[in-house]
Amino acid sequence: MPPLDQTSDLQAQLDEAQRLLDEITARGADSDRALDIAFNMLGIFEAIGFLVTVGGGLLAAFGVLRLFSAQAELQKARERFEQEIETKERELDEMKESLEATIANSASLQHRELSQATLALSLLPLGERQYRAQDFQGAMDTYRRALELDDQNPVTHLRLGYVCTQSGLLDEARFHLTRALDIEPDFAAALAALGYVYRRIAEKMEPTVERESMLNQAEGKLLEALNKSPKLVDDDGESWWGSLGGLYRRRNQIEDAIRAYERAAEVTPHSSYPFSNLALLYMQTSNRDQMLATYRRVERLARGETQADVDNYWAHADLLTSQLALGKVNQAEESLQSVLDVAPVDSPYVLELLADTLGRLTEALGGSRAVPHIAPFIERVRAEIVRRRNGQNGE
Repeated sequence: MPPLDQTSDLQAQLDEAQRLLDEITARGADSDRALDIAFNMLGIFEAIGFLVTVGGGLLAAFGVLRLFSAQAELQKARERFEQEIETKERELDEMKESLEATIANSASLQHRELSQATLALSLLPLGERQYRAQDFQGAMDTYRRALELDDQNPVTHLRLGYVCTQSGLLDEARFHLTRALDIEPDFAAALAALGYVYRRIAEKMEPTVERESMLNQAEGKLLEALNKSPKLVDDDGESWWGSLGGLYRRRNQIEDAIRAYERAAEVTPHSSYPFSNLALLYMQTSNRDQMLATYRRVERLARGETQADVDNYWAHADLLTSQLALGKVNQAEESLQSVLDVAPVDSPYVLELLADTLGRLTEALGGSRAVPHIAPFIERVRAEIVRRRNGQNGE
């Protein structure tokens, strides 16, 4: 029987051998599992490789197809772009041609308008000379022709309106003066001339509210013009203060009329016109001496004006009036003939105004019995008015 310690050693060796066997068995199992995993992974890798190979081919084929499709799309887009460029270039050329044509037409139109405006301006001095020569109809024709060339010139409308006023064509005068103010609202000369037209229209109306309204409009326009230009004169060289004075006289505002004519005399101190009107107004204030003194001044001034301008109708009329007021009948005979010779044929108003002035002079001097020498002159002036009207009707 072996010893106890040997038995123990043998048992220990057996236990160690069993442990090693178990460990080897366990490790063998682990190796099997690892081998299975390796085989499984290898299968997966093979499958993935196959899929990658197949997928790569599919992707390559898809890429080629997309490339061809993109190239086709790009070609179509390029063609559309080129077509749009051609269309835009064609439209641009058309716009350029249209713009060049518009510029050319505009330049041509501006040149034509400038030429017409220049020609219209060149007609104004001609119309003025015709008016100075008492050819009212010729002056109106000239100004109308100027307006055909350039109807935007307020001065032409003013000139035509003024001549129409002197010819008694008050509606046409009103139209052109209003047109001048439409073009140039602050045109003082047109404002004054329109105020005078309103006064002339009111003179033909019955004493009604409408007449007073028209006189109020006349006063407003005249005052507006004179506030803008206190030394403003008309186309006959007379101060527009005189027209305002005439308006006040017709309203029987004697003091206002005197002040207005005195302002006119300050503006045109060498004109007989304001002093001739002042003389009669002084008589209405019972100042006979001042009236006669003023008429002596009128005679002197008017004579000088007629010598400086033989066609100055208003100066001849003032000279005649002053001579009759001073009792110089023989000299008045000669002056009357000059008045009838130079009185504008196209303006019966000037003779009507003279007859009215001589009638007022008669009343101021005490009536026809006190100054019987004036009545025959009035009759001759009225006869000339009738003769001219009959002559115009006959034509």
